[in-house]
Amino acid sequence: MTDAESRPVRLTFPAEARNLRIARLTAAGVAGEAGFSLDAIEDLRVAVDELCAVLVDGAGPDADATVTYRVVGDQVVVEGECQNGAADADLHSVARELLKMTTDDYTVAKAGDRVSFRMVKQRHATSV
Repeated sequence: MTDAESRPVRLTFPAEARNLRIARLTAAGVAGEAGFSLDAIEDLRVAVDELCAVLVDGAGPDADATVTYRVVGDQVVVEGECQNGAADADLHSVARELLKMTTDDYTVAKAGDRVSFRMVKQRHATSV
């Protein structure tokens, strides 16, 4: 892995649902550059969308969400945070099940008025 590949990509955007597509597209780009399969990229996009939605749901009009993408070996690690006192770190059961299917690991936390997440997606070997 080159130094350029190991540098994190940080995305900051207004905490509004309409901007989640930017977070999904960035996730797809980072995973594509890391050699992930199309299925793994789609899983990552779905997971990032779900987790970023938690960040922005109920955020104030001046709130920004920040998402950081890193390639670590055969993994893409995505971390996000937003100042959002209205956010609920307790995910709906459907969201938890979806994240279990599309990630290798994830956490969502709330501390004071900040909500954050961390997720890991492993690049799995594909059979030829």
